[in-house]
Amino acid sequence: MIVNLKVIVAMSGGIDSSFALWLLLKQGYDAIGCYLLMSDGHEEDMKRAQEICDRLGVSFNVVDVKDRFSNEVIKPFIRSYSKGVTPNPCIFCNPGVKFKVLFEMLEKFDADILATGHYARIVKSDLTYNIARGKDLKKEQSYVLYRLKKEWLNRIIFPLGDWTKDEVKAKAREIFGEVFRDVPESADLCFLGEKEKFKDFISTNAQATKGPIISTKGDLLGYHDGLVFYTVGQREGLGLSNGPWYVLEIRAQDNALVVGRKADLYKRTIICIHPHWLERPMVGATYAAQHRYKAIPKTVMLTSLDEGEFVAEAIESPFWGVAPGQSLVLYDGEIVVGGGIIASFER
Repeated sequence: MIVNLKVIVAMSGGIDSSFALWLLLKQGYDAIGCYLLMSDGHEEDMKRAQEICDRLGVSFNVVDVKDRFSNEVIKPFIRSYSKGVTPNPCIFCNPGVKFKVLFEMLEKFDADILATGHYARIVKSDLTYNIARGKDLKKEQSYVLYRLKKEWLNRIIFPLGDWTKDEVKAKAREIFGEVFRDVPESADLCFLGEKEKFKDFISTNAQATKGPIISTKGDLLGYHDGLVFYTVGQREGLGLSNGPWYVLEIRAQDNALVVGRKADLYKRTIICIHPHWLERPMVGATYAAQHRYKAIPKTVMLTSLDEGEFVAEAIESPFWGVAPGQSLVLYDGEIVVGGGIIASFER
């Protein structure tokens, strides 16, 4: 039983953070609920988070971070898409907005630690703290946390790290009844409204200009509706004959979409920029590397490393569908070593 430790719990109105709050209370923590209002269109989520806190006897606080979220996450996301780059907004939201604000709340309430409903773990080794994969490998979220500050880790806990999603659902049903029965899983693009489609969002916020679809040899195959509607590896929505065709490259400089066959998407060497390390990497060492959220990790060797760039080469099977703007995250076993933003790749 934990005694007299005050924890700030990030509440989303979903099943994971609600169960995490219940679990921490059961363990004896003094909890404070915190809802980060990042964008409009989530009134039901905020209301549900309030109801859960009221039911569990926990104070509930709303922090309006819409301006910060817009400037730090949404606007850069739109600019990247307009340039043919496909970022993962969670990668930048976690260190730049979500956890930064939670640490501000930590100081405001003179709390000891903060907690979120992420499926990941914080593990202690000797005198250092590390991020590790969660128990549920189908759900685990350490990938989107790799850019957190190392000095934060001793004041963060992930209560769901040793739980599977199915276990959480079953136990939460016992505790909360049918509260979450019709609540959809949280989306990767949390800034979309409850019924908003990504295509509608990007159409409203980014310029979409029709342009050519070409083969790797430069042959004109058709026309696209705007580069912002496509990502590397995409197959649907191309409208081309003699397929299947896949998006290989998004060339913003001439508004062209380059397509090819599935085999053309296999890449062995990945060049990354803006690295962020939680553990010291070693050139010549091998790591498990993940190039997308929920992608199957590949064994790589770190072949080059400097302050602003690193290169990883797949040792066994190559990566498929590598997209500039996504992150390549390196693991030593279950421990997150760090990673960087994918800039380019070689076959």
